[in-house]
Amino acid sequence: MSEEQQQAETAAGYDVMRHELLPIILGEDEEVILYWAGKSLAREKKTTDEEALVRWFRTAQWGNLRLIKEKRAERIYEVTTSSYEPKRPYSLETGFLAQITELEKGLLAEANYEIKKKKPVTFHVTVKWDKKDPTAPGSDD
Repeated sequence: MSEEQQQAETAAGYDVMRHELLPIILGEDEEVILYWAGKSLAREKKTTDEEALVRWFRTAQWGNLRLIKEKRAERIYEVTTSSYEPKRPYSLETGFLAQITELEKGLLAEANYEIKKKKPVTFHVTVKWDKKDPTAPGSDD
């Protein structure tokens, strides 16, 4: 089996899990559960280096990550996926980016996403933080 075939099979398995099985298991709470799961996963990975973050997104098959804008208290990322499922939630990635930013800044961070393109799915994740809202000491353990 070629490397391309193996990658296609792995991606197909991921798509079944992400877009078919998880909705059945999580039901109507899927989006919020995935957001908090993304935050929890980020606390485990603690990947705040930009290049490592981009590699992590590719390795996890979440897509190509690109920071497109950073302001004083906000970042906007673009994620281009191989998915053609624009109606599925992308809150796992969103929660992950919120928590990574929180770990990096030492400030509470929240994020939301917006679908920008449907084929393939491209979405923006906006992460916001407030300098007046630090995380509690030891909260990233």
